[in-house]
Amino acid sequence: MVPTRGDHERLRFALACLAVQTGAPPHEVVVVDDNDSGDDARALASVLEEARRLLPVRGVAGPGRGRAAARNTGAAAADAPWVVFLDADVVVGPGFLRAYADAVRPGRFLHGRLRELPSAARLLARLRGAPLSAAQEAGAALHTGPAAGAGRDPLRRTMANALERAIESMAAGTLPDVAPWLGLVGANSAVDKATWRRTGGFDEGFDRVWGCEDLEFGLRLHEAGLRRHLVPEAHGIHLSHARPDRWEQHSLNMDRFSVLHPRASVRALAALLGPSGTPERYVAAVGTADPVSGSAGTP
Repeated sequence: MVPTRGDHERLRFALACLAVQTGAPPHEVVVVDDNDSGDDARALASVLEEARRLLPVRGVAGPGRGRAAARNTGAAAADAPWVVFLDADVVVGPGFLRAYADAVRPGRFLHGRLRELPSAARLLARLRGAPLSAAQEAGAALHTGPAAGAGRDPLRRTMANALERAIESMAAGTLPDVAPWLGLVGANSAVDKATWRRTGGFDEGFDRVWGCEDLEFGLRLHEAGLRRHLVPEAHGIHLSHARPDRWEQHSLNMDRFSVLHPRASVRALAALLGPSGTPERYVAAVGTADPVSGSAGTP
């Protein structure tokens, strides 16, 4: 399921790439329209009409209460036993759905590899007004060729943000796994629908403030007995964009997250998700965090 609000050029790119999956199981794309009525809603209708020529896509009205509520709306509308959560500005490769399908096992929540594309605005400018086939060719080029930064077209260079580096390093054992619950990233993750329902889904109390609602859901999945499993072949590339109030919003939601779950690995998240955050600083901060009554020894 894909929640969307504004910026439909990115959604158009994402849907075009979802339409060229190889060996994918039967599936449907549920797009949750969280736009206000007006020009955005009309623009989205046009994008969905175009995409329906290439893939099974269904639009669902969103509640207009933020990402958590939009994702819950999409999960509730989905008919499949597993739900893939994909943001509207994430472009996937042709083996994306097959990789998730192959990784499905009881007791897991899944996270596909996610990389940032700093040059996304320039690439989107090139694709503006181009046919969907041009978007598909551009998406395929992003997922093929040399490793990021090694002799590549500057418009194709990608990078892993601090959160992704932390998740991958802890899962690989190259950093201490101080947060075994960390791994449900709403931009590219999957969980079975029965577990989503049983654990209460995303916490809609995060409302329209941006950030952490997905990580908090992952923590509750871990508490319910599920374990993260990384699926590198379910590769998504985030079409990076500026968010002027990003850190202010993230700080508000990190505070709320810490109140809900006052454990060291949550209270130290600013050392990972803040402007100068790194995986190493996060691991160190978890190790030095003051114990909280009732949560000592709990990562």
